[in-house]
Amino acid sequence: MSSTNPFNPSFGRVPPIFLSRDEQLSAVANGIKAPNSPFQTTLVYGQRGVGKTAFLADVCRSFSDDSSWIVVNLPPSGNLLQGLAQQIVSKSPADLRKVLESLDGISVSVFGLQFGYDRRDLLGTDYQTVLERLLQRLKDKGISVLVAIDEVTASEDIRLFASVYQILMRENLPIALIMTGLPKNVSELQNDKVLTFLLRSARVMLPPLDLVSVKISYKRTFEHGGRIVDEDTLDCMARATQGYAYAFQLLGYLLWETGAETIARGTFDEILDTYREQLYRNAYAKIYEVLSPMDQQFLLAMAHGNQPTIAMSAVAERTGKPSNYLSNYRRRLIDDEVIQPAGYGSVRFTLPFFADYVLDRERLY
Repeated sequence: MSSTNPFNPSFGRVPPIFLSRDEQLSAVANGIKAPNSPFQTTLVYGQRGVGKTAFLADVCRSFSDDSSWIVVNLPPSGNLLQGLAQQIVSKSPADLRKVLESLDGISVSVFGLQFGYDRRDLLGTDYQTVLERLLQRLKDKGISVLVAIDEVTASEDIRLFASVYQILMRENLPIALIMTGLPKNVSELQNDKVLTFLLRSARVMLPPLDLVSVKISYKRTFEHGGRIVDEDTLDCMARATQGYAYAFQLLGYLLWETGAETIARGTFDEILDTYREQLYRNAYAKIYEVLSPMDQQFLLAMAHGNQPTIAMSAVAERTGKPSNYLSNYRRRLIDDEVIQPAGYGSVRFTLPFFADYVLDRERLY
């Protein structure tokens, strides 16, 4: 029996076991490669723990065997333009690297990419010139660059990078961009007065994981580790995640850590309080605290309904607000992936035990 836990509920890391979203992955990857596709600039958004980092890694991995693409992963802060130029040179094929190194004003040493400019601190326009030269050489060789940035915010570093990226795209140079971020941060980035071109980019929202796929993955993973899980418990486990990627990792991790060779309903019940507590502390507190007071009031009205689905008329009655007033908050909470439509005129919570968390907060605060 394998003792190494295959689940990883840490944020910002790609776990060994995760469920791929093949249909979305194919659409994004093929769109990035297609000329004039909006996917050449892609913004992937979703709440904490929905699997943005894993999805980004999946997209980048799909390009790994394609010699006509160079994939560059950049941090969301710092001198992104310099990092991009350096990685383009270092990741280029050996024969092409010699050509790039011979460009006027550029040299490569063990210390990285060096620039033959008099000034010590290069401005964005200087890096723009360098990148134009590099990308033109790549274009001549039929090679494109995919830039991947995880968890972006509307920072000055991202603004400078995106401004230069826009120019490179406008000059028809072979570069594409995929970024991930929280819904609020992606909206701020798109609505930045300097970066309105991002409004024309493809927006990809990651939906909840399919519960049948969650169940099958749990069954295969535990069986591979020499553990047995009965069908009823597998059904219970899948429903307890509600397709939330972080919950899938967390629940699997906690059940694996019990060391039980047979995972039964009693095993699940034993870790349920810990599962909920870690959902609350590690994810829900941060999700809830950034919501507006009216967003929170909306969710509290839903939670008091104590039903799987809640009619908007009931939310209106409990908040004392008219439906047309609440429609904006409904739409925003759906965009934030906190709730989802549940048939005509009704909504439901997207995240497992989130209604309980909202009610607990009301009682405690």
